Amino acid sequence: MEAWIAFALLCLISWGAWGVVLKFAYASSNWLQVYFVSSLASFTLALAVFGASKGSLSIDKGFYLAALAGLLGGAGYVFFVKALETGKASVVIPLTALYPAVTVAMAAVLLRERPSPYQAIGIVLAVIASVLLSLG
Repeated sequence: MEAWIAFALLCLISWGAWGVVLKFAYASSNWLQVYFVSSLASFTLALAVFGASKGSLSIDKGFYLAALAGLLGGAGYVFFVKALETGKASVVIPLTALYPAVTVAMAAVLLRERPSPYQAIGIVLAVIASVLLSLG
């Protein structure tokens, strides 16, 4: 098995379990504590990975874009935990998993990338699936 496939499968399993574990966390915590503690744990992991890789930082365009990406991801996470606080995990998680459709639309406008016909059909079907999931 190629390394990227193993990493992709580990990502799939980790992210799949992540949403369910967060929902369990609400049984004894409020959204703010769940958000803070889970973000702190993620930051601790980021520090460990950075330290173990003996990386370095340089203040350049990529640094600022990475910071913006982190802010956008963090804001999305706040909205995610608020939605998960009272919404059904079986609906909130698939609905928020449609974020690649936003990426495709933005890439078409900003990067002039065009999805293939199969990719376009896949996005349409994913949107339809999320609508159907939310109706249940």
